[in-house]
Amino acid sequence: MALSQLPQRFGALDAAFLNFESKEMPLHIGGVCTFEGIIPFERFVAGIESKLDLIPRYREKVMRPFLNIGYPTWQYDPDFDIRRHIFHVKLDPPGTDEQLRELSGRIFTPLLDRNKPLWETYVVDGLKGNRSAIIIKVHHCIVDGVGGIGLLNVIMDPSPEVHPLPRKKAYRPPKPPDGASLFVDAFTDSLAQIPKRLEEVRDSLLGYGALLVGDNFAALGLERVVDMMPELLAPLEHLPFNRTCSGERQVFWTEFPFAEARAIRTACKCTVNDVVLTVVAGAVAKYTKLHGQTVKNRFFRPLVPVNVRPQEPALGAFGNLISLLPVTLPLGIRDPIARIKHIHEQTQAMKGARMPELVRLGLAWLGLLPPPVQAALAGNLGWLNTPIPLFHMVCTNVPGPELPLYACGKRMLACYPHVPTGMDVGISVAIESYDQKLYFALTTDALAAPDGGRMKDFLEASFKELREAAGVPPARRQAKPKTKTRKPRVKPEPKLAADVVSEKLAGEEVVESSAPAHASVTPVSDATLRM
Repeated sequence: MALSQLPQRFGALDAAFLNFESKEMPLHIGGVCTFEGIIPFERFVAGIESKLDLIPRYREKVMRPFLNIGYPTWQYDPDFDIRRHIFHVKLDPPGTDEQLRELSGRIFTPLLDRNKPLWETYVVDGLKGNRSAIIIKVHHCIVDGVGGIGLLNVIMDPSPEVHPLPRKKAYRPPKPPDGASLFVDAFTDSLAQIPKRLEEVRDSLLGYGALLVGDNFAALGLERVVDMMPELLAPLEHLPFNRTCSGERQVFWTEFPFAEARAIRTACKCTVNDVVLTVVAGAVAKYTKLHGQTVKNRFFRPLVPVNVRPQEPALGAFGNLISLLPVTLPLGIRDPIARIKHIHEQTQAMKGARMPELVRLGLAWLGLLPPPVQAALAGNLGWLNTPIPLFHMVCTNVPGPELPLYACGKRMLACYPHVPTGMDVGISVAIESYDQKLYFALTTDALAAPDGGRMKDFLEASFKELREAAGVPPARRQAKPKTKTRKPRVKPEPKLAADVVSEKLAGEEVVESSAPAHASVTPVSDATLRM
């Protein structure tokens, strides 16, 4: 998709992420990446600035029409200044990973300022072991998890070679439209979109019906789903972390060798996603028992996003193209092998019956509601508070880069993703693979789950139990690779976001009191880090 073809108007799902956001439920995603060595701040800023033509959303801000008569649009910010988006932070000694986690939680807590483009990046110095970090924060209305990986591939470099930066281009944004033009355009677009959306819903419904008729696996999967209905529709209870959220974020993370997850997959004849869900379900069961509650005959329903993005070139990675995999997992199965087999049977039945496509069809029906009605519903979330929870946790698993990435020649050592949490969902977990490791990152609400950090311990224990039960030996620790210094050469034109994403990203996407200050901010501009 060429830059000139990148749509200005929000899609229905993009608008939902913007409308549903609140102080108690910030809807930005992102990640915390650690690097070997110190990242030169000024060069990093210049490097990002040189790539802004590849990331147009980084220069655009949200503009709403009067009365929300239509979906918002992206318009170039005439006052764009990259120094209002990239900040330099230094940890106080000793610069531990715990301090980095506390800093990340404080950065992920506040909403992004809607008066400017919806992203921020923090370069963090002072980590022990001669390391640094980059904290990325971008609104969910810009990208989903797969798009976020594409964005990461554009921001970072595929090799440690430090290349000369291109000459800085003058930024000459077009004049933003006035309020009257926005209103008229939104109103006419809303009217024009009604028959188009009706046609899309009709075509999707006919396509799904034809799929069930013509695909024997789909019909068999649907039959298996029907057999599972008593379990899928079993009444749910709130789990200990399903309480009112404050919006104050805490983050915790851990990691496992990807080779071990693959070996478990092979031994149990399942998928890596089944491994992830089994580990998370085991951890949730342990957390539930920690709070003195039984897991017998109780179920856990995670909100599991699935990527439905087609193989599009160039900038197709912007926006949200996801559906959901509806799964309800038992908490009372103690044997890890029995648990993973149960989960595998359910996920295979759901995929066979093409349930993500059916859920996406349901979301398309919601898109038929006029934008003012959608905005009004999103502005009053009380209607979502039900005695029976809609879901317990967000659990997203995104395939990341298989090879190491670099920033200003410094190798990225780890990448911990961030997903939102809120309403009455006090813990969410994001999983991302990178450079032969599987990274689990927890986002917890300080009010709803003050002891949410215990989930990290339970994830580690659950993974170990599953690995041992599957008969998989621990993977050997690999020696830290040495970074070679090469002479600078002219760097070819960077690839666009969707061009650099691994082919794996076209698959499913499964499964984002104040902390003490441990950081000081280098005054690089008038913008300051609000702690």
